[in-house]
Amino acid sequence: MGLVLYVSPIENIGVDSFKRDVAIMDTTWTVIKLTLWNAFAHVLDENLNHVEICPIIVACGLHVKSFYGTYLSTGYYTRIYVNPVNEKKTSLSTWYTSEKLARIRRDWFRSSTFSLKSSIDISNTPRIRLSQFPTVRNVQYCRVAAYACRVDDVNNVIYEACNRCLKKVAIFQGLLKCQSCNINNTVTIPRLLLRLTIFDKSGNLKVTILHDLAQYLLGCLATEVKSVLQQPNGRNRVMEKVFACFGNRAFSWVLHPPTGAFNPEHSYTVGYVLHIDWAEECMWLNKYIASKRRK
Repeated sequence: MGLVLYVSPIENIGVDSFKRDVAIMDTTWTVIKLTLWNAFAHVLDENLNHVEICPIIVACGLHVKSFYGTYLSTGYYTRIYVNPVNEKKTSLSTWYTSEKLARIRRDWFRSSTFSLKSSIDISNTPRIRLSQFPTVRNVQYCRVAAYACRVDDVNNVIYEACNRCLKKVAIFQGLLKCQSCNINNTVTIPRLLLRLTIFDKSGNLKVTILHDLAQYLLGCLATEVKSVLQQPNGRNRVMEKVFACFGNRAFSWVLHPPTGAFNPEHSYTVGYVLHIDWAEECMWLNKYIASKRRK
């Protein structure tokens, strides 16, 4: 049983099958995808994304599947009920009405520019302090509220990549060579690689923002950054651009945790950068303080 945060359009699969994906959440704040196949796809309508109500769905006989993450799927023995009249539904509805953050979460899912999978991944990402980052394991992402305090190696913010595989090329005997494609004098394109140091009150961490996300955050293309760097005082102009984006503001940094032993000199990849949701941060802080008191 869960609250329906988002309903996707119906998608045709093959010749005679179709499906619809739904994001549902319960009082644990965990969001999961439910895929409704064929006749079940009509129990909910995507027009629900444009109204204030948040229907409650109860389903049994579902399959638990895994494809780039765990999700639920309907099957032959599935039964689905929307807004049933029972005590548990009333309790969940009362919780939703009293929790402002639940409605904020609903609105975020309906306006998010990410795919449904990415939205679910971000929503379920555990919130930590930077001092806890070295010990995080067995999750795809973790999230920290932090400031950017330094741009690392701005001279190498642009690198040349193979036009075919987008891997960094090397200089071999005076020629640009793509070792992945094994091509000499390969055609290259500029790519962005933004390295920052972020910090909160518990510590700091070196992070790397890759090409597509870096372009999106800076609001300009890698070719434009390369052109600026080649101009007089270009380095300072790029620095100003970066600090205009990140300076003196906290962001929610969604990070890939260490895959092996933590190395403080290593730069860890940023999955997403989001504007701080202070309502969510206050809720996390209250829970964090309460857990400390219980100990």
